[in-house]
Amino acid sequence: MTTAYALAAPPLLAVDHKKINQVFAQYTNDTPGCALGIYRNGKVLFARGYGLAELSHSVPIKPHTVFDIGSTSKQFTALAIALLAHDGKLSLQDRVRQYLPELSAAHDNITLEQMLWHTAGLRDYNELLLMAGYAEEDPTGEAAALRVVRAQAKLNFVPGSRFSYSNSGYFLAALVAERVSGMGLDAFLQQRVFQPLRMKVSHVRTDHTQVVSRRATAYRQTDLGYAINMANWNQPGDGAVQSSVQDLVLWDAELANPHVLPPAVVRALQTPGQLANGERLSYALGLEIDRYRGLKRILHDGSWAGYRATYMRFPEQQLGLALTCNTAEADPNALVEQVVDIVLSRHVLPDTRRKSARKATTPNAVAIDASGFVGQYLEDQGAEVIRIALNSQGNLLWQHAEGATVISTVAQDVVQTPSGMTLLQLTPHGMVMRSCHDGSVKKFARLAPYHANKADTAAMVGSFVSEELGVTWDVQQHKGLALQLQSRGLANPLVQSVAPDLWRGPDFLLRVQRNAQDNISGLVYDSERVRGINFIRINPDFEPR
Repeated sequence: MTTAYALAAPPLLAVDHKKINQVFAQYTNDTPGCALGIYRNGKVLFARGYGLAELSHSVPIKPHTVFDIGSTSKQFTALAIALLAHDGKLSLQDRVRQYLPELSAAHDNITLEQMLWHTAGLRDYNELLLMAGYAEEDPTGEAAALRVVRAQAKLNFVPGSRFSYSNSGYFLAALVAERVSGMGLDAFLQQRVFQPLRMKVSHVRTDHTQVVSRRATAYRQTDLGYAINMANWNQPGDGAVQSSVQDLVLWDAELANPHVLPPAVVRALQTPGQLANGERLSYALGLEIDRYRGLKRILHDGSWAGYRATYMRFPEQQLGLALTCNTAEADPNALVEQVVDIVLSRHVLPDTRRKSARKATTPNAVAIDASGFVGQYLEDQGAEVIRIALNSQGNLLWQHAEGATVISTVAQDVVQTPSGMTLLQLTPHGMVMRSCHDGSVKKFARLAPYHANKADTAAMVGSFVSEELGVTWDVQQHKGLALQLQSRGLANPLVQSVAPDLWRGPDFLLRVQRNAQDNISGLVYDSERVRGINFIRINPDFEPR
């Protein structure tokens, strides 16, 4: 490896093996881990595995180990559509119902490019399947996924008016590619992309029983140690590509300097989309474009079951990186960014985000009454509630579905996450959330303190049915004043009151609907990716006492 480095590493790059290995020191011969590839102009500058691909037999991760790359797959689905457009077999401006006429009238005005840009307003089918009672271990395919999408009578928003990440657009895009080409997505990509590029192990997995040579098993941590965390969903498009960091060097080289693909198609993949009003997005066709420490960056990450992955390219430095992991706790972007800080140390600007985070956590860095941040805040789009609390050590905690994150004060009215990527700023009536990653802004209103009483909680108990999902949810009383939603796909989550007729789940809200007699007649489910799903109460005139 050392000799290869001396020959292959171009000037001005610091491929320091020792420092890079330190980034992954947490992954050992007793844990799952990751495979890392660093590329330039089709050459591998560094490739290594850390941790185990399979815990039962202590199989180590190698550069050739195959992983599910999750949503990093989206660039290949977008490529299939772009190639068919280049062939003249479709146009990105075509409406999706031209190819999928079985979709509902709600989908009439959605174009293919809106689906690929995440501006179509489609409710996310992954979440819809979970809501309908499917768990990740249940085998599903294109039929089940299409059924839940076509049953939706409404969209999250008017197509083209907003950006909201949705897996549904890419699942539908895969169906379009299959119907137009007359081939399965894997067969199409093998013929047009993977085989011409000699990506020998890369493929689209649509059969969860398929044996894949050298494939890593995915895991998650539990109180008892690591547990297998695999999924049996078989539909492609939004994910399902299996690959290795050894294969992805060939993809990186083609994106940088196309020899197999039409250059116009490669440019299209990396051209940001836009809203109907002309506002530019940071999202292109299955790839994001942003800046990292002053450098232009092209990337997309992925997360599915216990797999995590990311692909990054810095075009001006002619540098590509890929990371594939088999542990749900891995943060691939954060890990690769640490590697980038090493390799591009002569190019990156000072990391003001991390400096401010360190400064803010030093004693007496900013003398602030942190109690002013404590409370609950409702997003103005009505899909999210932020809860901020103080722990016994006086630290501010952002409480969420995965637990709690310590946040640091950086100004009298501003706090930030440990990475410095998210800022929360107090306003006279609430707070504003700003993302340093894509510049997005969300507004939140402060909620008045509220706790439901026993009668409020008891009145929620009952059965609620959704015609769009074809499922009935039972709401049951839990310990104290909490409720438990009996939903197998959502793992029977707890919900708690945050305001009158507003209940908060792990990552969703339930709004109470009442009839003329002021009895609870239904619930409306809202989340970031699924909005406005109605559940009608069975026997709304009866409420437990």
